[in-house]
Amino acid sequence: MTASSSGTERRARILEALRAAQLDAVVCVLPSDVLLLSGYWPVVATSVAIASASGEVVTLVPQDEAELAEHGWARTETYEPGSLKVLTSPESMVATPLKQVLENLGLTRGRLGMEQRTIYEESSYSATYRMQTVIKPLLSEVVPEAVLEPADAVLAELRSRLTDDEVRRVEQACTMAESAYELGRRSIAIDALEPDVATAVSAGCERDGLADPAAQRAGAFVWCMSGPNSAEAGGAFARTRNRRFRSGDLVLVHSNPYIDGYFTDITRTYCIGRPNDKVCSMYEAIFEAREAAWAAIDAGVEARQVDAAARTVLDRWGFGQYFTHGVGHNVGFTAISPDFPPRLHPASPDVLQIGSTFNLEPAIYIPGFGGIRHCDVVTVTKQGPRLLTAFHNGLESLVLPV
Repeated sequence: MTASSSGTERRARILEALRAAQLDAVVCVLPSDVLLLSGYWPVVATSVAIASASGEVVTLVPQDEAELAEHGWARTETYEPGSLKVLTSPESMVATPLKQVLENLGLTRGRLGMEQRTIYEESSYSATYRMQTVIKPLLSEVVPEAVLEPADAVLAELRSRLTDDEVRRVEQACTMAESAYELGRRSIAIDALEPDVATAVSAGCERDGLADPAAQRAGAFVWCMSGPNSAEAGGAFARTRNRRFRSGDLVLVHSNPYIDGYFTDITRTYCIGRPNDKVCSMYEAIFEAREAAWAAIDAGVEARQVDAAARTVLDRWGFGQYFTHGVGHNVGFTAISPDFPPRLHPASPDVLQIGSTFNLEPAIYIPGFGGIRHCDVVTVTKQGPRLLTAFHNGLESLVLPV
């Protein structure tokens, strides 16, 4: 599969969306939106993707990202990122080449869509620019006769369903995670530390991901939370600490593996030694909730119905109050963002479609005691749901001998 052919379906969807919104083009600078439009995930976020209603897509990238950008399926234009002679801002560096690209595309007038809202954006590097804050004044400067329109609704709809090729990239990241989680599981032992496990999974993802010659960048954000720390995994963020494992501990390993900007969201919770009755009940409730949610998934189903199926089971087991978030959210162009359909949440207005790709994460977090979350990645097909994380899915693989 060539880079050009891999974008065929995505190009068609972009073209259809632009015409429906009566936009002549959309101009994006957020890395995940550049990836959406062009197949390239920028490094330091000084790249611009322009998709026009004529069907042309151009990515404008700094010269030192050109080698990576050529693995996308859009036409690549480059600019020099800076000079030792003068200090300048990223928007100043990109202004002149962006004007030239827009002129060449015939987009100095007409209606141009752009990003306006604040979103929860995955990190593409240790530090990145957030140029969506300056995209409106930048476009006003370089194409003053154009009409600028927010395109957030158009972009959200485009991100809500993955193409077959994009699902394959997510599945590739899930396969990479499978071997990494096996490394992580082997590193769990009494007196081992939470960072030992997090590091093993992270290193395994990067090693196996980059073993594929087609992958330009691969890795994972990984956290390990054990014992009472695992009960905090339902919060706004995860945090690995230097806690040593003890017999009977729950060890929750949460990760967001990615390949070239295509993200997953995976969690497995292990138990060191034979679980007591309370922990056994928690596991049984989680897996029953998972099966109920799975049975509810299909194209045309309201996302909140999937959440309700899992929540009803956890309520019946008496754990409902300890399930503190929705049962799933969109993955692919995002890892953990609540901004894009489908959102599997009690208040969600979203409807599942073919290509909807999301995590499924029933969970129980009991403060001061411990937490269990089992988070899979699922995509909806014509034949129903398809599991992309078919590993460590039962007590025989999650309960570890002492």
